[in-house]
Amino acid sequence: MTDRAINFQDIVASIRDSADGVDDETSAPSAAIATATGTGVVETCKELFSALEDAPDRQSCEFYMSIHTRRELERGLVETGPAAASMDFLDRQIRTDVSMPDETVLFMQPDAVTLGGTITGQSTIGVGTISSERAE
Repeated sequence: MTDRAINFQDIVASIRDSADGVDDETSAPSAAIATATGTGVVETCKELFSALEDAPDRQSCEFYMSIHTRRELERGLVETGPAAASMDFLDRQIRTDVSMPDETVLFMQPDAVTLGGTITGQSTIGVGTISSERAE
């Protein structure tokens, strides 16, 4: 858990607005937003990690998700078995926060968005949506 009062719902909304091209003064025009959708947390994290493959600052990016989403990620990795050891996105920090929406995963540098939700425009931001349709 983070040690500050952060409202990730507002941060996610700001990132999605910027990705959708909503013009407001809280978004830096140079912010690159990568989006991904997966049928589960593991797939969504893989998609985000891949989407930011060419980003020069990907090495310092971290995942942000709700505690419920992290538990789902852990269950998915257990189900995957030994193959999970080869998933290269797992070497990244995974941060959780109670205000993070359960259906969203962020992959970004810690300073890519201010605490108030303003996108700094200095690095690529990955925002993933976990689809409610699960693969059978």
